[in-house]
Amino acid sequence: MKRVIIILPLLLTLLVGCSQTASIKADEARDGLTNTSLLIENNGVLEFENAGLVSSYKVWSSDCDAVRDPKSWELSGSNDGSTWTLIDSQNDVSFCARYQDNSYSLDKAVEYSKYRLSLISAADSVSISEIALYEKDINKGWDKFPYPIVTLKVEDDSTKGAMYYNKLVQNVDEYVKYHTQKVCQILHFSQEDELLGVDTIKYTLSYNNGISAKSGAVPTIGIVYSTKHCEKVGDRSLYELNDETRGVLFHELTHAYQYEPKNCGSYNDGGVFWAQIEGLADAVRTEAGLFDVAKLRKQGGNWMDGYKTTGFFLHWLKTKDSDAIRKFHASARDLETWSFDGAMVYIFGEGATTQKLWDEYQVFIAKEKSAITK
Repeated sequence: MKRVIIILPLLLTLLVGCSQTASIKADEARDGLTNTSLLIENNGVLEFENAGLVSSYKVWSSDCDAVRDPKSWELSGSNDGSTWTLIDSQNDVSFCARYQDNSYSLDKAVEYSKYRLSLISAADSVSISEIALYEKDINKGWDKFPYPIVTLKVEDDSTKGAMYYNKLVQNVDEYVKYHTQKVCQILHFSQEDELLGVDTIKYTLSYNNGISAKSGAVPTIGIVYSTKHCEKVGDRSLYELNDETRGVLFHELTHAYQYEPKNCGSYNDGGVFWAQIEGLADAVRTEAGLFDVAKLRKQGGNWMDGYKTTGFFLHWLKTKDSDAIRKFHASARDLETWSFDGAMVYIFGEGATTQKLWDEYQVFIAKEKSAITK
């Protein structure tokens, strides 16, 4: 059940539905849970202690109507709680969707024992779901990302699924563009890497029995997303629809931006090429945090199974090399004849084999499942 946190000037209460259950602190806005909604009296202030060095930060919208999104704010810091120094201010802010994060870099890193965020909306109250402060500049290296042109086609906006989608996403153009950059940040080290030249994305909402599909090739890519699927997921919750819609977009946009492995068959033969393409797409979705890995990850199968089976394995490789997904992707560009074993050597060096790593991965899953059942 979604939690709604209402913050008044002198009282903070945690509400589930309409029933008060507990007192809380403003640090609920930094609990890492974007399915919580903070409702604050307009001109309200959130204060945080012991945040430390800050170079950048994010603010997330909630599931409340967009009119309650903050339109402006001031971020300030203090060491004594009485004298505050303005760190950053934003005006004419907009969020392209519900549960959407906007990120901001500071002109220079600062360090205070306390921080506060003063929020203003166009309504009588303002709502966010989360704020995060970062020691590093999370936007560094991506300030000149070449966003594509996005076109939208809605085949029937009267369907229940389309209505759910419109409740979730307010600006499809910015929403898709946001995800293109996030996908490339997972696939590449920086915007200076050899990015595929995706110039146009034709995004279609269609009432059909599938989920989503990518078509076309650089420079023009097509992505179709099923509003019938949106209806099925949205009936359960808007937050679940948020995770699914973003997850599907991460997967399909990976297909738009990923290098294709060379001299290892074709997509339609269901072999090495197919497993690499679909496995990497689900690895990117996993890295974005849009799979319930603990629930979905299982022992068995093979790295050639594609999709989640391969994707979870590729993501696990990050426990051995934090850049494993980027290097796996780069191997498709650099290896003249691509293979999983060739990619493992590319990432980890001579002696690395897919079978050895897969066996180690299976032991990891067994231990993970054992720890859960204890």
